[in-house]
Amino acid sequence: METLLQIVLLIIIIAAIMFAFSLYCRMLGKISQNSVKKRIEKGKISDKHLIKLYRTADRGHRNKWLAFFLYGIFYKSFIKMQEGTYLLYKSEMERRGLLDEAS
Repeated sequence: METLLQIVLLIIIIAAIMFAFSLYCRMLGKISQNSVKKRIEKGKISDKHLIKLYRTADRGHRNKWLAFFLYGIFYKSFIKMQEGTYLLYKSEMERRGLLDEAS
């Protein structure tokens, strides 16, 4: 009976650690996207640098293997973070009319 209680306690501890890591990943994604959004709004990114960031984000948001290797079972949160960043860059590229240059 004592062994069963220890196993259940271990499972609860592992689940709590996984939940905390999931929350950390979400928070990190939101902070990263807010930082990108502020840099774009302030105009601190030049056209050339924006094109480079857009291309990098374009490659990154489609790479599912990288997400799985970096975040393991939380790869979907990494993909959402990458997709959000990609959409921020894409909307700014459309606003500046640079999508033709990036292709």
